[in-house]
Amino acid sequence: MLNRKKEPKPRLLTAGFLALDVVFGLENPEPKFYAGGTCGNVAAGLAFLGWDVSPLARLCDDAAGAVVRRDLERWGVKTQYLTLGRVAPTPIVLERIERSKNGVPKHRFLWNCPDCGAYFPPYRAVLRSQVEWIQEKVDRPHVFFTDRVSRSTVELARHFRARGSMVYFEPSGTGDPKLFREMLKHSTVLKYSAQRARSFSDLLRSHNALLEIETFGEDGLRFRIRRNFASWHSLPAHEVAIKDTAGSGDWTTVGFLSALCRNGKSDLAAATRADISAALVHGQAIAALNCEFEGARGAMYHLTRTRFLEAVGMIERKTPSTTKERKISLSPDISTSAICPSCNPKHSVDDRQDRRPSDAPQAPREQGRVHALR
Repeated sequence: MLNRKKEPKPRLLTAGFLALDVVFGLENPEPKFYAGGTCGNVAAGLAFLGWDVSPLARLCDDAAGAVVRRDLERWGVKTQYLTLGRVAPTPIVLERIERSKNGVPKHRFLWNCPDCGAYFPPYRAVLRSQVEWIQEKVDRPHVFFTDRVSRSTVELARHFRARGSMVYFEPSGTGDPKLFREMLKHSTVLKYSAQRARSFSDLLRSHNALLEIETFGEDGLRFRIRRNFASWHSLPAHEVAIKDTAGSGDWTTVGFLSALCRNGKSDLAAATRADISAALVHGQAIAALNCEFEGARGAMYHLTRTRFLEAVGMIERKTPSTTKERKISLSPDISTSAICPSCNPKHSVDDRQDRRPSDAPQAPREQGRVHALR
């Protein structure tokens, strides 16, 4: 019998917001406890899909930290780097799911204890003094993921990008503007929500990312490749029956990475626009599936991996209808690719007289939609 060598798992290293999520849902009044925060969700989601995952954090051995460790280990996440340097109390986020006036579930996050009113512990970044030790001890990951800027995350991003890793930066806020600008220089992928980007949009004008992704909640997302002034390409949202939209953006990231970036930066560098689009559609489908469950990673607790992927495939096969073009540009009816001869070599100058470019946006039809992205 032939000895078949197992293909090594893709490796993910995270450094950012890792917390305990406490979810009060509509289905059951009792709270549910999960490892959460953007880094916690991405780490657990990719481990669920077969990745080798190690988060970096400073969680102490408090009650919340014990729950976070147990939950991450349940999904195969390696937890040996969760007590780096001077440890700090585990951050806690309380999510309360309610119904809006029109009956649609919505969630809000609370940052203080409902019993005593005290604020929960905040996020504490990995210390700069630990960076050299991490660089020596931790294997080069295929993907280094962070959602927070600090001196340590910037130095780690610089180090791992220089060694060939993909640096995936998903900011939720600005933090230190100087460090934010530095992180943009080292990022391979830059992903953010339009809502949160209001606080740092002026800082996004110059970056070195190969791929930029902007999400619009129920209106889907758009992406552009390599250059800041390249044309945006929009992807509409999937329609699902929503129970909770929390964690949707994290699942889009998980799906995109699992579909396209198992070898990290080299996969992205070789990818076509169609490859990137397909991977993002896959990520949106996973996010849509998770919206059918309560909690930022609820689907993982109700479905086996096989059933999970089957359900995602069913959502992907239901092609979403075209979304209305958001008026986010001064010229929303045309893109640079529509007027570039190299993008459209099949049309001669004479050919194009009095003709609409073949890939120019068509007249959209409006349709309500529920989706998945924050």
